[in-house]
Amino acid sequence: MANNRLYILLLIVAVSCLHPSRAFALSKDSSNYIKLYEDTLKKLQFGRIAVHTSDKQKEAANTRFLNIMQKALNLPNSFNYPFDSLKTIGHLTSDDKQFRILSWNLAKADGTYEYFGFIQSLNPKTKKYVLYPLKDKSAEITNLGGETLTPDKWLGMVYYKIVSMKDEKFYMLLAWSGYNKLITRKIIDVVTFNTEGVPSFGKNVFSHLPSKFKGASKRIVFQYSASSTMSLEYNPGKDVIVFDRLEPTEAGLEGQYEYYAPNLMAVDGLAYKDGKWEYAEDIGPRNSSQKVDNMYHDEKDGDKQGDKKPVYTPH
Repeated sequence: MANNRLYILLLIVAVSCLHPSRAFALSKDSSNYIKLYEDTLKKLQFGRIAVHTSDKQKEAANTRFLNIMQKALNLPNSFNYPFDSLKTIGHLTSDDKQFRILSWNLAKADGTYEYFGFIQSLNPKTKKYVLYPLKDKSAEITNLGGETLTPDKWLGMVYYKIVSMKDEKFYMLLAWSGYNKLITRKIIDVVTFNTEGVPSFGKNVFSHLPSKFKGASKRIVFQYSASSTMSLEYNPGKDVIVFDRLEPTEAGLEGQYEYYAPNLMAVDGLAYKDGKWEYAEDIGPRNSSQKVDNMYHDEKDGDKQGDKKPVYTPH
């Protein structure tokens, strides 16, 4: 049985080499082949996050995971395949099926992180989905909030929510990013697509932002102490993005984000109005449930409890 499965996988790889195009038709179905890839990915995913292994071993497991995932996503009809068994990555699909985004992180021994992912988006002209690998270039991005980015130059993060905008040609993305052992980030980003379905990240859709958000013309990046938790959520009933107000824990620490934490008495947000997300202060009580942060669990090696390094678990 194992030899048969290996033969099928090798056959898939050989066929894919004959067709280098990344585009694939909507109508074809290859779910049985994708399932074979998923079985391998299911085993490899824990090698990426194993606690008692070196960075080199984790990186090797992640490279194998990344390559196999790319092969699976290049197969016909992979857009509709759920990958339900992959519990250590985020995978989200927009309501209108325009795109799907998969993302995950790799925790390093020094407390830093590297991010990986793919976005599949529909080309309206060809009616085919195209696969774009996301390449983490966070170290090269100095203007976090003001730069338009591409899949080849991506600010690494793990996405946990897509907010689809009715009658608008952009989508809001909520994300988490472990920056280093001292600072954690939550991010409000924007993704748009050109007439051929090519994605780009960042768009000037924010208005009336206070001075503390200086430079956040295309995305908002919240930075705070890694020992704290911050709530960043979307309320569909009121059509608002709600978040804890971050402040330094002591006077004189402004701009030193490792000392920032939520003000337990204040919640701010963004309300959509006339094509813009408008900033509003004190919009309601703080959400103590921390639903978004509960989407992360301690890093595990099998059933063993590990270091407290976040790994995404989709709910």
